Amino acid sequence: MNLKISLCTDKEVWNRFVATSPQENVFCTTDYLDALKEDYELLFVEEGEVPQCGAIVILRDGIPVDAPYPLTMYQGVLFSGAHGVMPPHKRSKRGLDLTGFLLESMSKRYRKISFCLHHEVEDLRAFQWFHYHEPDLGQFRINLAYTGIVDLSLYENFDNYFQTIRSTRRNEYRRARAAGLSVEESLDIDMLDKLHEMTFARQGVHRGGDDVVRRVVSKALENKFGRMLFCRNSAGTLLSATVFLYDSKTAYYLVGANDPQHRDTWSGVYLVLENIRWCKERGLNLVDMVGVNSPNRGDFKTSFNAAIKPYFQVDWQRP
Repeated sequence: MNLKISLCTDKEVWNRFVATSPQENVFCTTDYLDALKEDYELLFVEEGEVPQCGAIVILRDGIPVDAPYPLTMYQGVLFSGAHGVMPPHKRSKRGLDLTGFLLESMSKRYRKISFCLHHEVEDLRAFQWFHYHEPDLGQFRINLAYTGIVDLSLYENFDNYFQTIRSTRRNEYRRARAAGLSVEESLDIDMLDKLHEMTFARQGVHRGGDDVVRRVVSKALENKFGRMLFCRNSAGTLLSATVFLYDSKTAYYLVGANDPQHRDTWSGVYLVLENIRWCKERGLNLVDMVGVNSPNRGDFKTSFNAAIKPYFQVDWQRP
């Protein structure tokens, strides 16, 4: 293979590549990246002037930022659409060669490499074998994480899907409807921010990246790759809010927030399921719960019949 690495400076070219990649995801689009208000570089590994794989590097003061960046997932290696349809024996060897070339080229350009890989990247041998015979040059640290994926293509309609979730969630949804809870689309980011802050305060956890939430949600609503829903009770009191992002095939449960005084109203469950209903009606096949890596949150998200999918965070730093 006659490979070369190049910087992609054309956002339309980059977004077309992302849209046809097996690792397509909203976090790799330039709309999302621009919302972070950070410097970034888009890399292609090309063969005969045709991009074969790509990677994103978010920079601060010229130094790559550790992945995952707050409120992001899957900013890692993306392969071309042609790569995704190769037979396994060709795809495996090709993927190793492309990833190995990418990593070697990046190690000469940057002092560190940090990716949060898409869950469709299953072969990590190129990362394991990096500097295999020269460990003094630094090797990758690989960390395992999990997300939950709801595959809506398995169900004829929302009602069929609804019967597969945990019975507790079905009962809570029915109670929410019987109590007269309502759902509305909103553009009120100030109110979302207030609920989000209250949610973290109740948990006794410092809320980092709150400015990122505002920037990303604003961009998502403006450019129509996100949807914010509010849930109110019959008196009009705001109880909960969610933000889901989406690309051509997947929706992402990005933000959930609620008023701690109204946690027992089942509004959070109601919002998640109304989002999933909308996704099914829109024709989106997958719902990514965006991480199930803490006990309480993980159990809540998997209760919507989300299948566990591993993904990996990989880091290398020049000695």
